[in-house]
Amino acid sequence: MKTLTGSCLCGKVKIQVPDSFLAMGHCHCSECRKFTGSAFSTAGIVFFDHLKFLEGEEHVSYYWKTEDTELGFCSNCGSSLFSKKHDSETYALRLGILDDVPTQDPSFHIFVDSKAEWDQIHDDLPQFKEGVVR
Repeated sequence: MKTLTGSCLCGKVKIQVPDSFLAMGHCHCSECRKFTGSAFSTAGIVFFDHLKFLEGEEHVSYYWKTEDTELGFCSNCGSSLFSKKHDSETYALRLGILDDVPTQDPSFHIFVDSKAEWDQIHDDLPQFKEGVVR
């Protein structure tokens, strides 16, 4: 299976994942906007054991967002890397850190009821008012 590499802005954190995501989509919730500094977060879901740190795991800092979710970011450059979901043992990997192009495309929008008023969705992907698509 093809693998994808990714890195933070400064290059200290380097990761590898298989080119096979459980799901890929756009989250428009206010917390993702705050974490990424953009209108929404585009993420691909992978199991814990499918994400491999090639370099710089010691440069990943974590913020406990909820009892179950940690947010991972580079402690040097601040790049948003992933959300670590302990209940499902998955990462929601920020697709913007990928250095390679995945074969899948995002297939949905979630939390569209809380999207920024100025955010416009211009595609025909399914939209969900809330929650996680499983």
